[in-house]
Amino acid sequence: MKNNGTIKGGFHIVEIFDSIEGEGKRTGYMAIFVRLASCNLRCTYCDTSYALTLKDTKEILSEKELIEKIHSYPWKKITFTGGEPMLHPLQNICETLGKEGYEINIETSGSIPLFDKRPPNLFYTMDFKCTGSGMKQHMIEENFEKLNKDDVLKFVVGDLTDLGDMRKIIKTKYNNTEQPRFYVSPVWGKIKPVELVNYVKNHKMTNVCVQVQLHKIIWNPEARGV
Repeated sequence: MKNNGTIKGGFHIVEIFDSIEGEGKRTGYMAIFVRLASCNLRCTYCDTSYALTLKDTKEILSEKELIEKIHSYPWKKITFTGGEPMLHPLQNICETLGKEGYEINIETSGSIPLFDKRPPNLFYTMDFKCTGSGMKQHMIEENFEKLNKDDVLKFVVGDLTDLGDMRKIIKTKYNNTEQPRFYVSPVWGKIKPVELVNYVKNHKMTNVCVQVQLHKIIWNPEARGV
């Protein structure tokens, strides 16, 4: 399954900013964020409803223009997010940035095929959509096989059913040393973080990291560009 992006005519930008990574394996580190417009899913808990369609685009940049904007920041960590960034033609720009020494994170839902040939210095943060999202049926099985120890498989959970989804995926899809890093975080306002801790503890899930969205604690949960 190949993915060269389905959105043509440039990169549809919602916002570009620099801030700390609020979750995942780079939590707390400064990075450049490129938020791209359009998403093929409609999750019940979506917190970026301002980036769901191409109508949310603030500017359209060519690959050269986007690279120039990225170069204007001092950081060498970059996160492509959305929306669903894998709808955009990211392969070439990631190849270029990776060769320049950027550490690239693509935040994706796992409902779009991952690259057949991974660009250098790139890892995925793949957000498995549990039952509560309403989008579980859109997950692509082959994407699990493309994740390795450098990647993150994230579960955003709102109740015990979602936690059960997480446990099942980890048990049935991964049983080797090449598995990705597993993170679980609460749907904001739906479940208390302590419930995640207790679940992980009670089920002896030694390879799962409980996290909260740091940026929602530091700033207003509705704040953008942070």
